[in-house]
Amino acid sequence: MKAVAIDLDGTLLRTGATFDTDRFERVLDACLAQGVHVVIASGRQYLSMKKMFARPDLLAFVSDNGAVVVDVDAEQVRVATVEPEVLAHAVALVDEHAELRAVASGPDGAWLRKDSPKIMIKAMHSAYENVGMVDSLTQIDGPVVKLHLITHEGQSWRLAEQLSASLDEHLVPVTTGHQGIDLIVPGRHKRWGLQALLDRWDVDWDDVVAFGDSGNDVEMLAAAGTSYAMAKAEESAIAVATHRAGSNEEAGVLVVLEDLLGIS
Repeated sequence: MKAVAIDLDGTLLRTGATFDTDRFERVLDACLAQGVHVVIASGRQYLSMKKMFARPDLLAFVSDNGAVVVDVDAEQVRVATVEPEVLAHAVALVDEHAELRAVASGPDGAWLRKDSPKIMIKAMHSAYENVGMVDSLTQIDGPVVKLHLITHEGQSWRLAEQLSASLDEHLVPVTTGHQGIDLIVPGRHKRWGLQALLDRWDVDWDDVVAFGDSGNDVEMLAAAGTSYAMAKAEESAIAVATHRAGSNEEAGVLVVLEDLLGIS
């Protein structure tokens, strides 16, 4: 094991977006002592992800489902942006679905429509940093790396399939749970982001241990030499993982890593 890649929601994080920070820090110390790189790979925005950890400069990050890649000491490695005309087409499609709400995410901030429901505005201000309010998501004054869509419980797979047929492969829908869909640049998934880090570190995929639970983890789990789908993982993640881990509610990731590192 030379690198560990860990998803956040449904994987490291419990319900309520919390985790055992003291236990994680012990695992991080053991990884660093044994020469193991630790990567947090999530659909979340980098600016918000790094605030969740006590020592973010010791971690690498693959954020926005692969679009933004940051090495240790906050060194930006890669950014994959959405072309303006592609964004405009995607926004028009999303606007046709009354059950969808969208937030545009970028390396430096995020944007919401001013007419978004108050509950969504509050939630997105908690989930993202530097949130701007705009009349339309086509009126954004910065680079966009993905669109995050929120829908009703249990509808993400159906809507992802519908959107996929209309996006003409300019953006790819990936599920991020029962209510979430990310529209990402084709090929710019978590595996792509991790590849940039592995190349820098001269680490092979056979030496990677990865943890995930959703459709946006599939490429990463399939590529890793050892991969764990969480106890409540989606079938797409289970199908490609080499192992199963316990529940995120019971620190399943940390249990496995403690065993692999010999610190149980």
